[in-house]
Amino acid sequence: MRPHRTVKLKGIKADWKHPTEIRFGLNRIRELPEVCWQLGVQSPLLVTDTGVAQLPFIRTMERLNAAQSIETGLFCEIAGEPDAACVKKGAEVFHRGRHDGIIAVGGGSALDAAKAVALASAVGPVGMWRFTAGSFPQTGPAKPLPSLIAVPTTAGTGSEVDAYAVILEPSGLRKVSLHHRDLLPSVVIADPSLIRKLIPYLTAATGMDALSHNLEALCSPLFQPILDAIAMQGIAFTKDWLPQAFRDGDNLEARVYTMAASIMGAMAFEKGLGAMHAIAHAVGAMFKVQHGRAVGAVMPFVLKANRRKILEKTAILARNIGLPSHDFNAIMQWVLDLRREIGLPASLGELGVKEEHVPDIAELALRDVNLTTNPVALDRQKLERLLSRAVQGRL
Repeated sequence: MRPHRTVKLKGIKADWKHPTEIRFGLNRIRELPEVCWQLGVQSPLLVTDTGVAQLPFIRTMERLNAAQSIETGLFCEIAGEPDAACVKKGAEVFHRGRHDGIIAVGGGSALDAAKAVALASAVGPVGMWRFTAGSFPQTGPAKPLPSLIAVPTTAGTGSEVDAYAVILEPSGLRKVSLHHRDLLPSVVIADPSLIRKLIPYLTAATGMDALSHNLEALCSPLFQPILDAIAMQGIAFTKDWLPQAFRDGDNLEARVYTMAASIMGAMAFEKGLGAMHAIAHAVGAMFKVQHGRAVGAVMPFVLKANRRKILEKTAILARNIGLPSHDFNAIMQWVLDLRREIGLPASLGELGVKEEHVPDIAELALRDVNLTTNPVALDRQKLERLLSRAVQGRL
């Protein structure tokens, strides 16, 4: 079936403010100096990971800023999942360079690290743990957080439009979500041309993460019909365009719509997520597995565990995205087919997880804040059964 074209590619340029200002469209990275001046930022620290730091558009961003008398520093010591040591070092670089803002560039790890650096710069690397989601302090930091500009270079995490930063605890054994309202970037520059060369491996993994955000948000038991509508459309964009982006990275139209789906998923998950993310965070912390691959591995197993609570929503979803039948089974089959088409693992076992790891993963998942909005309440016994099936690949 040919994907539905909702708007001509050349006409895609929009300014959104939900929940923050989003400058979306091709080549809008050229507006970076304007955004810096808009926020009063004259000496930003550009925070990214070691891989993205080598890409040509980083030099372009530095040149664009320099031409407008904006001196840009660079911190790119992020490799893999951001942890306490990385954030501490970034905060030290921020203070040493007397920077007055942060440009966060990259995928979820880099964006989360940059947001955590902003928080640590205001409250200290130790003080930032007071802002762990679920244990909100009564008062905010004495000094304001630096202005944040987010520039995503993947289409998956949606970290550019939320007020959270997922960081490994000092022990390195658990991922936690830091939350502060000022971790929501002031401006997002969402330029699909920056993800044009994203490799198929990361296109698939980040695309599955975006799907999980939209899907778990839709299935969340909280009542928010506006976000349900956003999630529905985000899933539809994923269905129509993720396989094309995976097969042909130069397809800019596919990149536009997968990036839109990513942002929509992050907007929608203000409703909450669920067991997919609780488990994926635990697996990622223990095995250093790319988050989207872990999410994809457990997605069908979580859907099955939630089946009795999401029958109506999945039936509506199946109809809205044009599946042959309009029921839960159609959604399950579509997920399985999509996962196979884009080459993601079919079980946790394929990621190196063994039966002996199930109790430890369950322990971490039970402590994850995302489990509170899973449609079906999962206690330790139910969670271990789910994990055992996911390890074996047995639906």
